[in-house]
Amino acid sequence: MKRAASFLLIGLLGLTLAQGVRSLGMGGVLLPGPSGQGANPAYAAFPGKWDGEGFQVPVGLLRFLPLFTDTSPFTYFTDPTVFRNNFDFLSAYDQATHLGSFLLSPARSPDEVVFKVSANGISITDGQGNNLMPTFQLGTASDKPSASIPQPFLPIRLDLGPGTYLSLGSFMGSQGIRIAPNPDLEQAMKDGSFDRCKSSTPSPCALEAQASFISGISVALGFSTPLPEIPGLGRVYAGVRGEGFYGLGYAEASAQARPTFDQDGNVSGASYEVRYFLSYPSYLEGTLGQGGGGMGYGLRGDVGVAVDGGDWAFGLAVQNLLGFSQWSGVEVTVVDGTETARTPTTKKSDFSAPVFTVNGAYRLPLEAGELLLAADARFGATTPAFHLGVEYSLGLAALRAGVGLEGGWRFGLGAGFNLEALNLDLALTTHEAPLVGGTVYGIAMAVRF
Repeated sequence: MKRAASFLLIGLLGLTLAQGVRSLGMGGVLLPGPSGQGANPAYAAFPGKWDGEGFQVPVGLLRFLPLFTDTSPFTYFTDPTVFRNNFDFLSAYDQATHLGSFLLSPARSPDEVVFKVSANGISITDGQGNNLMPTFQLGTASDKPSASIPQPFLPIRLDLGPGTYLSLGSFMGSQGIRIAPNPDLEQAMKDGSFDRCKSSTPSPCALEAQASFISGISVALGFSTPLPEIPGLGRVYAGVRGEGFYGLGYAEASAQARPTFDQDGNVSGASYEVRYFLSYPSYLEGTLGQGGGGMGYGLRGDVGVAVDGGDWAFGLAVQNLLGFSQWSGVEVTVVDGTETARTPTTKKSDFSAPVFTVNGAYRLPLEAGELLLAADARFGATTPAFHLGVEYSLGLAALRAGVGLEGGWRFGLGAGFNLEALNLDLALTTHEAPLVGGTVYGIAMAVRF
């Protein structure tokens, strides 16, 4: 497999917000309503007149069939030779982070990381001379666990009384990915000289990457209720949620690529160092045998408010206002392909790492049809993100468009059709490929009966 596979352990699996196809067609914007209760617990009791999301067909899973040798790990079992020659960690990561979309052109891993100095300064390229993105970040910092876990897939929900519910489900995903030069390499790139990178061996300059993968079973107890209507404002909704989880697996990886120099001080190649942490339930140790048998668990609290003003809606939420998670397992260090250390380790999160979400929407009636404008912003203990989307509906059809910033720029185009037997939503999505840059296109689909 490509040498870059070790460095690209950042591609463990990915991070996605729960964005429906209607939302994807509007650039990924978070619409007010029950579909957004994962971000704002007040939306659990909010009217569903704004979001209207159908069942999203996970068309991205098709790319994990052995037919698609660049993204399917199962090709290993059907043809190991084809797997070794064609499978790409970064392509698999890119598709895994966008399971709701079938990616037409997933990102491709570089053959290697190449450091170059020229009259234009210092550049970082792949083996074919294509520039790599020196900085990319999505989600939370991945150097420690977080109590903010991905939303469960198809959770089971039980209503316990007025406004009170219990939700149980399994989850899987990444809490964050980050790629950036360390301070020494960043300064060297500004200076356009490798002099500071030659001061010691190994070089103090490094391109760094971190990523995490988490899976488990979560149980959430929530309460959401409408409050008395405020004259001149509208109906206000408030919600709280406590969510705990039992971990089925946690992997955290960090990688560094450093330039190496020959006796004349010229760049001769790159050295790679990877540290990864593994944790899984102790009963799996006999099967996996990696020394990571331990325990993972966590608990957090979220709060939120939302307002339905008739022709407009607004929401404000704080996730992980208070929270804690802990994983016990093993940490392994690998230098240039050789394991140098394996140590039992316990990883803990911060007690408070709040993530703030603000979103709103406005309906504008027109002489022919209706226009819906929506926007959101997400900040705090996560990479800042925002989205802006628009939908024009006329009769049985709707056209959508939007733009967003999540690690990189993304765009969306979509359409909805209200047919007799069902509603059909389609979207063409784009996002920026991690590390290598460039635009990745995808197609998403959802149905409502």
